[in-house]
Amino acid sequence: MSAAESWQKRYWLNTATNYLRVVLRLGGGIILFRLTYQYLEPATFGFYSLLWSLFGFTVLLDFGLGFTVQKAIATASAHGRYEEASRFVATVFWSFVAAGALLFVVALASRGLFLDAVKVPPEHRADFGRAYLVFFIFLSAGLPAGLFPEMLRGLQRIDLVNWLLIGGLTFNLAFLATALLSGWPFPLIMLVSVATAVLPNAAAALLVFRRAPGLSLAPANFHFGSIKGVLGFSLVAYTITFTNLIMSRTDQAVISVSIGIAFVALYQAGYKAAEMFNLFSVQLQDALTPAAAQLHAKGDRPGLLSLLGASTRMTTALVIPLALLCAAYLEPLVRLLTGLKTVEPSILHTGWLLIAATLSSLLTSSCSKRILMMCGWEKPLLRASVADAIANLVLSLVLVRVMGVAGVALGTLIPTFLVGIFWILPLTARFTERPLGNFLREAYLPGMLAALPAAAVLGLLLWLAPVPAGAGLPDLAWRGALVGAATLAGGWRHLRALRHA
Repeated sequence: MSAAESWQKRYWLNTATNYLRVVLRLGGGIILFRLTYQYLEPATFGFYSLLWSLFGFTVLLDFGLGFTVQKAIATASAHGRYEEASRFVATVFWSFVAAGALLFVVALASRGLFLDAVKVPPEHRADFGRAYLVFFIFLSAGLPAGLFPEMLRGLQRIDLVNWLLIGGLTFNLAFLATALLSGWPFPLIMLVSVATAVLPNAAAALLVFRRAPGLSLAPANFHFGSIKGVLGFSLVAYTITFTNLIMSRTDQAVISVSIGIAFVALYQAGYKAAEMFNLFSVQLQDALTPAAAQLHAKGDRPGLLSLLGASTRMTTALVIPLALLCAAYLEPLVRLLTGLKTVEPSILHTGWLLIAATLSSLLTSSCSKRILMMCGWEKPLLRASVADAIANLVLSLVLVRVMGVAGVALGTLIPTFLVGIFWILPLTARFTERPLGNFLREAYLPGMLAALPAAAVLGLLLWLAPVPAGAGLPDLAWRGALVGAATLAGGWRHLRALRHA
């Protein structure tokens, strides 16, 4: 079976399980947030939320090597020679084991200082201290275990990763809800929470070794020199991840420092719609990274160009109507998500600007970055990402004082749009070895034309069936379903073309 056939065969299953996981994650997250907020004391809820906020920064601990492992396995699978990848993968694995052990030792030594720093009440100190230890035990174990889902992705088995995560989400919802409703001790609640997050990653190891015969993580394969050949790629991937983290995590800090923490709530209300739009849209491109790595390893340049063109046309056809839908119904959507009776104009302005920024990023970068990263073009992408992050931060700091929370959103939109249009698109055209105008016409025009029926349906709905005051979920659901059906009808040809690219 060729590399192209491998990723194409599982594209629909990978994408379907992506969306199933996202739906479960969103639904379960809403339920558990309400339960934890209701059944944990304020101090306990705050400590629980603080620890989980630290979890999001663990992505910085892998220094890009997790992403590099995915590329190494995808390359090895293209030739069916996993023994060649064993030295590198085993070296990364045991390095992460050592890093996890060091992380736990540091956390153990810092426990008292941490509890003092966050001002834990004396009556909670014992329970919080035990919950802290439980959290860092699993966090430390999760660092090397997190490599196994990356290996499955490299093997084109994103569907298996999703099924494991779906199982973890299901157990998390069932057991954590039971623990909260039954009044279990806080350390036990923390154990349930972190165990259901980490154990699916460890379970992925069984699936990896069944599907990658010859791959070995034996300590004898440890050879630190094997990392040197890919260290440049890993550091680039790490830096890009870091700049993305800056763009996604600093807006709230900018608002807090510049105009006050109370304004963060206004920003978050507008941000949520753009976040949901992005979360649903990026699942379509999840299979592109390992597919591009395999095709590049086999020297299949026509396959890479076909993959890039088909995925760009598909993305254009689907995300434009979704962005218009979110923008058109932003006000009732914000009311539904937040419970606000009246939505301030600044919230709407923030939401519209962030939806536009997300759309710009999806159209210009979501497909090309995934593919070019796997084809040796990571350094130009790094320069673009760093420029985008710096401009984002500087503009946000300047505009927030002039425009309030909407200024932060505008500070995100401007560099995202300019970098995408004047940097990423010309870079992608250079990769295809075609004039920019020809590339734009071939990659984007068919998708834009395919989006017209959904845009027409949305326009008719806004004219003939405006959303009533106090609209609820059913009012938004049937309108969204009609636009969604028109979107699929218009973009179906491009979805099918991607599978046969």
